[in-house]
Amino acid sequence: MKEILDHLSDQFLELESCDVIELLPDIQKRMEHCDNTREWERSVVSFFLINALRFKDNSKRNCMAPSALEERPKLRVVK
Repeated sequence: MKEILDHLSDQFLELESCDVIELLPDIQKRMEHCDNTREWERSVVSFFLINALRFKDNSKRNCMAPSALEERPKLRVVK
């Protein structure tokens, strides 16, 4: 199961973030019509995959920002 998820993640990460994020409004619109069909289920999974990609991009940007490095507390030994 882990190998399948890793493979799907790799395929998703190969996509261009901006192209995928543009699909979000259409997917949200489809997701709002909960009719428990396979198409609806795919829209729910797609919605969360796109948001996971957005979260990854934002986290990556925050980690790489110089201000993020400066704001980290310094480690010290606590006895």
